[in-house]
Amino acid sequence: MQLDQITFTRFVAALTVVFFHYGNQVFPLNISLLEPVLKAGPIAVNYFYLLSGFIMAIAYYRIDQQGSFNKATYWLARFARIYPVYLLAFLLIAVGKLKEPDIATSLALNASLLQSWIPDYALSLNSPGWSLSVEAFFYLCFPFLLALLYRSSLSKVAILAVIFWLITQIVHTMLLNSDGYEAKNSLHSFIYYNPLMHLNAFILGIVVGAAFKHKNKLIIALQPYSTFGVVITSLILAVLVTYQKGISSWLGFEIAFTNGQLAPLFLLFIIFLSLNTGAISKVFSNKWLMLLGEASFSMYILQRPIYGIYQRILQGRIELSETAHFYLYLLLLIVISIASYKLFETPARKWIRSFGK
Repeated sequence: MQLDQITFTRFVAALTVVFFHYGNQVFPLNISLLEPVLKAGPIAVNYFYLLSGFIMAIAYYRIDQQGSFNKATYWLARFARIYPVYLLAFLLIAVGKLKEPDIATSLALNASLLQSWIPDYALSLNSPGWSLSVEAFFYLCFPFLLALLYRSSLSKVAILAVIFWLITQIVHTMLLNSDGYEAKNSLHSFIYYNPLMHLNAFILGIVVGAAFKHKNKLIIALQPYSTFGVVITSLILAVLVTYQKGISSWLGFEIAFTNGQLAPLFLLFIIFLSLNTGAISKVFSNKWLMLLGEASFSMYILQRPIYGIYQRILQGRIELSETAHFYLYLLLLIVISIASYKLFETPARKWIRSFGK
């Protein structure tokens, strides 16, 4: 099942992460109404997890449960998908950090994709890599979650997934508002970076992906409204992200949309876009936009090392405004990411996967 129209959304999500990290003060983020949406990077990472679960189900879930599922082949394919470029970014950052104290622990945890489990090391070295540490755990879990889907009915697993999602939201909100919470402390790292706090999104994505493959009647009934659905869910998401602080103030306690609170809306967006066969789907399936989507993983994981290289080589030598420097860096990052996807990421993935044949 091909869902090419979804690919470009990965680039848009990755772009908000880059804006969040390096474009806080540039146009159009200096427009207060646009800033929360354009730099919604942490929330976009949660979208990646939902989309990952959805795509995994589309790719591997079998309605008739026929055919073998080779765990070793699957894990090799997932390793081949994320590790080559992850390793490249890790090495580019590590080279400049070798003299730092306690670097051995950071190197070991990052090389083994375990950093997100240890609060003080979640953002060590290549900070965006924490999300790949989380994703690696999801890939490890997927065969067992798939087996659960086969052993039980989809409706029962869906109920369990919703219950787990609710529990995660309650725990997340309680910890976020507890006396022990402070920005950047260990509790903060556990809430925002620990894989267990994001697993709810991945599981929901799998359940919805399986229901999509089953051509669930409720999902299919949405198809005539897919264009309207894409637009309206996008607008609602934008409004909620824009007024998150105001919503927290109205509720009387802090909320954060980073750990799955927006999962129902994100999943509706994914469903509507997957069902769409109209103008939106045709535009998003344009080969150049799809290329940006395919290169988005390299863009996401290489953003920090490329920014460091840009700062050392270009920023001090060229007199430009902060905005101009950011967009020059962004252009360079996109070009390098496309080259990485074409010349390194894809060949490395094919080479590693060949060992499983």
